[in-house]
Amino acid sequence: MKHREISLSTGGKDVCSQRDCGKTPKRSLPRKRAEKSGVLDLPGSSRKVNLCSECYSLYKKSTKKNRTLESLGTNPAYR
Repeated sequence: MKHREISLSTGGKDVCSQRDCGKTPKRSLPRKRAEKSGVLDLPGSSRKVNLCSECYSLYKKSTKKNRTLESLGTNPAYR
């Protein structure tokens, strides 16, 4: 069986994925989930995005209502 080589590094780019941020990332999220927030400007097409603590808090604030509804099972977007 052939195995693919997977590079776990970000190619020397250890910065936040938010446009014009450039800080050290603290968390990573799936791109689709981060783009649903609508407050982040994420260039590129990678599957995951790295966010610094400030950008992550913006994401958390903008998705608080949806996350609460989802945890209660009453989010109409998932019906």
